[in-house]
Amino acid sequence: MKKNYLFTLLLTILISVASFGQDLLITGVYDGPLSGGTPKGVELFVVNDINDLSLYGIGSANNGSGTDGEEFTFPNDAVNAGTFIYLTANVTEFNTFFGFNANYDAGSAMNINGDDAIELFMSGNVIDLFGDINVDGNGETWEYLDGWAYRKSVKTASTTFNDTDWSYSGANAFDGESTNATAATPFPIGTYSPTATTTPNLSVSNSLSGLDYFEANGPSEEKEMTISGDNLTTDITVTAPTNFEVSLTSGASFASSVTLTPNSGSVASTTVYIRLVSGLSSNTYSGDVTVSSTGVSDATITVSGEVKPADPQFTITEFLDPFTYIISQGGPSDEQDFTVEGLFLTNDLVVTAPTNFEVSLTSGSSFNSTVSITPSSGTISETSVYVRLKEGLSAGDYSGDITISSTNVTNQTISITGTTFGAPTSSMLITGVYDGSLSGGTPKGIELYVLEDISDLSLFGVSSANNGGGSTAGNVEFSLPEGAATAGTFIYISSEETNFNTFFGKLPDYTTNAVGINGDDAIELYENGQIIDVFGDVDQDGTGLDWEYLDGWAYRKSNTDPEGTTFTTTNWTYSGINGLEGGTTNATATTPFPIATYTNSTASINYNAIDGFALYPNPVTNNNLTITSNSSKVKSISIFNVLGKNVLQAEVVGNKAEVNTSVLPSGIYIIKVKEGLHIATSKLVIK
Repeated sequence: MKKNYLFTLLLTILISVASFGQDLLITGVYDGPLSGGTPKGVELFVVNDINDLSLYGIGSANNGSGTDGEEFTFPNDAVNAGTFIYLTANVTEFNTFFGFNANYDAGSAMNINGDDAIELFMSGNVIDLFGDINVDGNGETWEYLDGWAYRKSVKTASTTFNDTDWSYSGANAFDGESTNATAATPFPIGTYSPTATTTPNLSVSNSLSGLDYFEANGPSEEKEMTISGDNLTTDITVTAPTNFEVSLTSGASFASSVTLTPNSGSVASTTVYIRLVSGLSSNTYSGDVTVSSTGVSDATITVSGEVKPADPQFTITEFLDPFTYIISQGGPSDEQDFTVEGLFLTNDLVVTAPTNFEVSLTSGSSFNSTVSITPSSGTISETSVYVRLKEGLSAGDYSGDITISSTNVTNQTISITGTTFGAPTSSMLITGVYDGSLSGGTPKGIELYVLEDISDLSLFGVSSANNGGGSTAGNVEFSLPEGAATAGTFIYISSEETNFNTFFGKLPDYTTNAVGINGDDAIELYENGQIIDVFGDVDQDGTGLDWEYLDGWAYRKSNTDPEGTTFTTTNWTYSGINGLEGGTTNATATTPFPIATYTNSTASINYNAIDGFALYPNPVTNNNLTITSNSSKVKSISIFNVLGKNVLQAEVVGNKAEVNTSVLPSGIYIIKVKEGLHIATSKLVIK
């Protein structure tokens, strides 16, 4: 008898669990259109009163990779029959899109995409399912990417997924929408019913606008409406308002009305196409599409469009960045392009560049001050116009407006800017890098040294090349602000201020995340957009290399000069790993950073004796050395080796001239240039 009682008790529990599980079911899933594809989540329906919702939980099965188990468990709440419950991962966006607050923030359990299945659990067991947990829904009938799926009324919970129990918006139905209420195919929120109804009903999508065309160029492009119905006794008639027409076929068979015939009383969601009829005069048009069937109130869809005058017109699409080039490398700047289109034009479209810029219809050639585009039957299809900053300009900033014009059309303009950079003076160099031992591995940063007076510091900047990620050429991460600096000045740039002050006992000159470096990162120093000095190998993670400075430092040896993009490890001294450990200040560190100890008794650069004097590249890598100045006078050139022997003599004429150095072996030299009564000297490196 005890066994029979036990069996009866177990059977009662099992029956209770089985029946109790039907008290809650999944009725909808959604993948919204707001930022980040939000809101995402599910709708549930309470069939019978539930005293303890904590028996239930939910999980998402992502990308067909099988169950992830119960990822969110409900709190111990009581809910009444007929209640809809909304879960989301995005409470703010849910409110924005649906206009009310979700019941629960389910966090990552609801980070679903339109190809993910959903499982509903009770007491750890799956009691309902949407989608196939072992299949990625992409391309499947149940896909709901940027849209939704909704359980048909009367259909009950099941651990076997049947896609015919659900209706679907189709992929991308939510694209471009901002709220569910205004969506063309809204999520049918809160419409599930557990009981069948015999009342006829019609469902239609929201209003449509933008059914436009230009006069004598109709009809408009078509747009789509969706229409469905249940418990119908007669056909659905879809009637277009005056000046519009409808069809069941895209691109054909448009008429004033169409008919949808029910199947067993139902019309599944059906696409109906609508457009503004041709032959209308310039005006705005609107009206209501009427959707009707016997025994049910008419449904309407408001539509609108405009017939615009066929006046001459053009449009421009542009995203132009500032134009730049380095004078020493020669102009013009790299080209950029914008596009133009035109309709109903009676004359050419003329594009005029501002002074110091030029335009072309051909990439890489045929640049001029203006270009003309001839319409075909009044139309210019999308055409690219290329723009660049002219070559041969002096260093400075340039700006102006590109003007686009045609007969009987208001001119349009595009504002553009450009900058040309002069040859670098290499008047600054990197003298130290440090990766501190305080909280967060701070302070981090660099020390710079000014070799020659600098009148405009804003020409200089720095970047970090992290983890061997390569040069940041052309992308200065931090530019020094305007100001002057005298020779012999040290400049300190740190990732933050507080710990720099704690560690070194003074404030840094500048702070920027650009020097938030670790002991395996390289640093590049720029002038006029060109790399003039580097610490470390930009293409190598410094971990384990001889220049690593983890929790330590590296410091340039005195009287070594900037090397452009070349890094010579022997020109530096190193603390070794953890050299800055052992103290809370630099003074108490195991191996203190030798702050401000660099000296240069033979500063190798003197560009002041000849007005505008510059030479590049330095180091010379292609046997050609270019020398420039502001004067076209004859320049006498002498190059000496380290023993003081004159190894090359030449004379050049003009503001810009080249000297062939192919006879010189790799090494370090001194070059002396005499122009009239003026003389300039510099160190020269041949590679």
